[in-house]
Amino acid sequence: MATEVSAPSMPQLQSVQKAMALPTVEAAVGQVGAFYTRVKGAHSLLEWALSTAEAGMYRAANTAAPYVAVPLAAGDAKVAAVIDELERRVPLVTEQPKVIVETTKQAVLSRISPHVNKVYTAKTAAENRVHSLKELSWAKANALLTTAYGQKVVHSVDAGASYAMQLLDHYLPAVGAQEETSNEIVAVSNDPALHTVQTVGRLSAVAARRVWANLAYKVNELRNSGVELDVRRYITALLAALHLAKVTSDQQQQEKEQEQQEKEKFQTPEPSSPASATSSPPKNTEESSPTTANKVKSTPESKSTETSN
Repeated sequence: MATEVSAPSMPQLQSVQKAMALPTVEAAVGQVGAFYTRVKGAHSLLEWALSTAEAGMYRAANTAAPYVAVPLAAGDAKVAAVIDELERRVPLVTEQPKVIVETTKQAVLSRISPHVNKVYTAKTAAENRVHSLKELSWAKANALLTTAYGQKVVHSVDAGASYAMQLLDHYLPAVGAQEETSNEIVAVSNDPALHTVQTVGRLSAVAARRVWANLAYKVNELRNSGVELDVRRYITALLAALHLAKVTSDQQQQEKEQEQQEKEKFQTPEPSSPASATSSPPKNTEESSPTTANKVKSTPESKSTETSN
């Protein structure tokens, strides 16, 4: 059961009245009040709880009012003065929310529009320049292809395309009731560059279409003959074969390196020891060292004796 609470008399604040006089604040308070009323009336328990909270807040405000009357009056006067100054400087706040939104939108567009126009102007100029360059390049290409050498190039391209089409018809014929899209190619005399581009493009399109059509036809033939083509198994086997080939190649490379090292080891002579290389044959000790008799003969006394005899 909801508790009936009589709203006690509260002091009227001038700032609150001025703020509520603003259309934007009034609309916001109205929206919040409507939401609060809807939530409060959703259930009796919510209504009782919120009513009790309101009564407590009113009681607390009435109790504190005598003690905060002077500061509250001073603050109220300051806030009211601020609101008056805001209304004087920004008259737009006194308008309705729709008017405020529209005015703000126009102001933003007026600020952004020059920059957006500059971007679009630059984009248009760039597109025109690219288009003019494209036309100029196309005209130059046509001028080159109309010369004698250009005509030879065009005829070579046509001959090559015809030969390639014959090869495609021989090795990759049209499968089943496949219809080749025959786009009309512009004559060489009208536009040589466009004729060349269309010829090459048609050949590429036909080749791609023939490849995929023949591949699908072969796969269907294998399936009809009872051979199930498992792409995963095929890829796994292919990877295993590549890995085996890599391992075999590495092993062969290692064996070649070992054989080369063994050949180099057998071909290089063994280095001689330092002692044998530096040693010289021993000299005769008899010739190198003189005897006692030879020493005596070489003295002056022995020489004088020999002359007297």
